[in-house]
Amino acid sequence: MLRASARESGLEVDLRPIATGVGPTGVPQGREIMAFTDAVVLRDLDELPEARSALEATAGAEFADRAALVAGNFSMMNRSLDAIGAPIGKHGLPTASLLGVQIPGHLL
Repeated sequence: MLRASARESGLEVDLRPIATGVGPTGVPQGREIMAFTDAVVLRDLDELPEARSALEATAGAEFADRAALVAGNFSMMNRSLDAIGAPIGKHGLPTASLLGVQIPGHLL
């Protein structure tokens, strides 16, 4: 969920559980979304059916379909940017720092 969407929805979102796997994100169905996303990104074919079913059970089939589309689109964009060596701008540093991610060329 984009920060602007979270603000519009009145949600307090915590990104740290995305990096640590521990704690609530503040996003409805956040745990199920993270499990589904992990299975998709890691191509874990053993976990994917169960994660998809759990997401459908809590949010509905249409939501799970949209989550799959978002995950696929993000993966495609991320791979494209990595392939051309696109740098991460300074705007991404606060989020990277929050998640404990080291950006080459920047000390966090």
